[in-house]
Amino acid sequence: MFRGRVLGEGIVKPRVEWERRVISERVDLTSGLVVEKAFAEWVPKAYIRDEDVHPLVEAEAPVDGVEIVEWMHDCVAASVVLFGVTEAYDRLGSRLLVQSGDPYIPGVNVSSDYKYKSWRGATVSSRGYAEAITPVGTVRVPAEGCLTVASGKFLGWLAALKIRVEQWKGVLMHWAELASKPIKERVQHANIDGLVAPQFFNIPAPLALPVNRTTVVVTSDKPQTVSFKGRSPTDYGTVMFDFKQDIPSGETSIVYRVIGLPRVTAHVLEIQPEHGTATIVDSIT
Repeated sequence: MFRGRVLGEGIVKPRVEWERRVISERVDLTSGLVVEKAFAEWVPKAYIRDEDVHPLVEAEAPVDGVEIVEWMHDCVAASVVLFGVTEAYDRLGSRLLVQSGDPYIPGVNVSSDYKYKSWRGATVSSRGYAEAITPVGTVRVPAEGCLTVASGKFLGWLAALKIRVEQWKGVLMHWAELASKPIKERVQHANIDGLVAPQFFNIPAPLALPVNRTTVVVTSDKPQTVSFKGRSPTDYGTVMFDFKQDIPSGETSIVYRVIGLPRVTAHVLEIQPEHGTATIVDSIT
């Protein structure tokens, strides 16, 4: 199997071949993951889905309608998951920036050039989208949906969720420095309100070899189809190749080979699980 695209500047079409192997039917969604430090006093383990965090939040800080209100529960549950993903990714020698909160008041931003516009929830609902300022321009995030932004040297994921009359939940993720192959510690995909964020990894080219062989091991809580994209290291908006792979629940190894001139085979790997899943990248070698 193969699929590829011309990248220009005299570069021949890279070709990609892939195959899979089931390693184990066991679904392990906790071993080797980082317990988020900021919430460690009342969150005992790492979580992939924010829906699983809600009972802990409700027990720790019940809604009283004065100091604690419902939207806070939504945002802190997302933060527990997002902060855990950040710590897992950052220990790979990289940097992932995240934020979750109400973009209307008090506002949600990761940096001066990456933030949501302060719109009321009713405005987001009526327009059908929220707007966010990013380093590559203003983008529209579907109401109750998500958006991956890959352009130039910017990689981001945004979600606009739990939209009420005034307040709503905005999520921002920014892969500021990419983790590079080999990846030997587990890192999870954030599942926020059932929407699953991608993960990105730098895959360098082997020296003087025309084949770049990579093995990705993932664990999934259910059968799903995982999408893979190879993006240009110089412009993330350029997709060099893409393919999809069906995997069962449990641990699966996907081996893919990018074939072409040595300098062509370097890429940034995007891994996108299906929404509604709990998915972990176990290793990339």
